[in-house]
Amino acid sequence: MNHPARRAAIYARVSTDKQSQLSTADQIRKCREYASTNGFVVCDDHIYVDEAVSGVGIDRGALCRMMDAAVSTTRPFDAVLFDDTSRLTRSTKDALGIFERMNFASVQLVAVSQGIDSEDDQADVLVTVHGLVDSLYVKELAKKTHRGLEGLVLRGLHAGGRCFGYTAVPVGDGGSKRLTINESEAAVVRRIFELSASGVSLKTIAKTLNADCVAAPRARAGRRPTWCPTAIRAMLKRELYKGEVIWNRSKFEKVPGTNKRRRKMRAQTEWRRIQHPELAVVPVELWDKVQRRLQSFDGLHREQSRPGLLPRPATSPYLFSGILRCGQCGGNLIIATGGGTHRHPKYVCTNYFNRGVCGNDLYIRRDHLEERLLDRLQSELLRPEVIDYAVSEFGRQLRTALGNLGCEVEQMRKRKQEVERKIQNVVAAIGDYGHSSALLQQLAQHESEFRALTDQLRSATPGSVDTRIGEIREFVETSISDLRGLLNRDVVLAKTELRRHLDEVRMIPTHGQETWHYVATGTWDLLGADSGVDRTRQRSDWRIRMVAGVGFEPTTSGL
Repeated sequence: MNHPARRAAIYARVSTDKQSQLSTADQIRKCREYASTNGFVVCDDHIYVDEAVSGVGIDRGALCRMMDAAVSTTRPFDAVLFDDTSRLTRSTKDALGIFERMNFASVQLVAVSQGIDSEDDQADVLVTVHGLVDSLYVKELAKKTHRGLEGLVLRGLHAGGRCFGYTAVPVGDGGSKRLTINESEAAVVRRIFELSASGVSLKTIAKTLNADCVAAPRARAGRRPTWCPTAIRAMLKRELYKGEVIWNRSKFEKVPGTNKRRRKMRAQTEWRRIQHPELAVVPVELWDKVQRRLQSFDGLHREQSRPGLLPRPATSPYLFSGILRCGQCGGNLIIATGGGTHRHPKYVCTNYFNRGVCGNDLYIRRDHLEERLLDRLQSELLRPEVIDYAVSEFGRQLRTALGNLGCEVEQMRKRKQEVERKIQNVVAAIGDYGHSSALLQQLAQHESEFRALTDQLRSATPGSVDTRIGEIREFVETSISDLRGLLNRDVVLAKTELRRHLDEVRMIPTHGQETWHYVATGTWDLLGADSGVDRTRQRSDWRIRMVAGVGFEPTTSGL
């Protein structure tokens, strides 16, 4: 009897864009050859390729899509072919996890070059052994790379990276480079140090350079390159400008389970300090003077800092931090003033305040902004048709979820009947043989389970669902009536929830009859991220245009 051919997907990966472009093609070719000689039919629509992605983490686009397809209810293939285990992952733990997940989904995994088949009894052993080899390869490669870079530094060559004020010039035929001073950029560096030493603030330096159209180091995320205080601060702290190269100051480590890297500082005993007076751009005396001035500010900022893993907008005490955008330049609106007994925190465009490259100089008090935006949002959400839509959608999703539990509900009913019989048997035993601690304990356990099953079955009835919906409606109306108070109880949690419904608020500076004011616009996604709801319909049906209108604090002298 002939068995039907098994459907197979193919996965291929290369680590960097410097590898041979034929590498993935060769991997796919070898997998196709294996399929043709072993009874597999390759699904051309399910060839997954990750290019220029490390194999250490598993958060890879093609790999994630392949695994999602493998565990889906309409699985489009029965097996996954790949060249060897290092293409799948270079982590033993991740390799075993992938094999375990695919085995549970009844998807066969085959490493064609190594002859590893997940259906073999020894597959786990082979995956573990090869996983250890792949993991050791990555660690040894990292050590060799580190040694090679250290050798370059000790020979006076450049270990990589760009630095404003210098140009990397090729040396010899081996691809090595040496830094030389770029005189046009070095003049800008000297100007920055001289301004700082004379008492000019970082923000004023940035605005001065931008006003003079001095070319900035490089753009970020496709934006026009402009000077900012943080970049200038980093330049003022760079020892290279006084002719001292410090290498091995930090290292990058992968976040477990991902391909993201985080920088970690090394102990100062591991730093390599090498003097290169020919690379000095500013005199040592000027560099030291600037450092003494910066240290006086470092102490103040260090006392005010609050270390943590979350980005600053997420932990900010201000509800709309990270959500407001300037309608003129697209930059963030930031809190630029605050503190003291007579000063109110105000929002202003960061590109105006920090860089001087935006003409939007309007300030708005944080409390006034929150009051107007939330009042408008509250009035929109309290409209009967909005509440009806939200509650009915909740009810629909709840009924759908309960409908999907039909089989489980039937099992609960059978279990309840079984527990009820056990209770009757225990009661009969107590009547025949008298009280005993074991029988009483058993009876208590059965009665507890009986009550729990009764409550669960009662909650799944249509009447219970209607009762819940009524309670939800009352809760929604009560909570939204004090929306500002509700959101400010836990600002961090509230901001996380706001971002599920609101991508951004555009603050458009507008000239009224007498003064300038802000008009705020945004799109409110009523139900947030829910795969079971048509989000496009939500956004078009329940679009909220938040217009603050006249009354947003105009720019005033002295602010």
